[in-house]
Amino acid sequence: MKTRHKAMLDGIQQAIISGDATLALARIEALAKRFERDRLNLDARPQIEQTLLHLRRLAEDSARGTQRAIDQIRDILQNARTLQTYDQAGRRRQTPTSAAMPQRF
Repeated sequence: MKTRHKAMLDGIQQAIISGDATLALARIEALAKRFERDRLNLDARPQIEQTLLHLRRLAEDSARGTQRAIDQIRDILQNARTLQTYDQAGRRRQTPTSAAMPQRF
């Protein structure tokens, strides 16, 4: 594998790990253009495919973790909206919150 290809693959991995999807996508597009320009030799192909498979698994794991976090936050907000408190006379009051549901993370 060429040093430049390895550096680009490492850059994609760092962008995924840091959670910067925009940067990761830009680096993936740059790598695709580089692969179109540079012909891959057959010896490097298995190593590159293995690295790409690793990056795909990393991205999928990141997406699953992000979805779990979104679900947890949604549950927390739903529970916070239905908090029940008691006043000094012992009457139960429901105190809804006006927190907006998150749309993006």
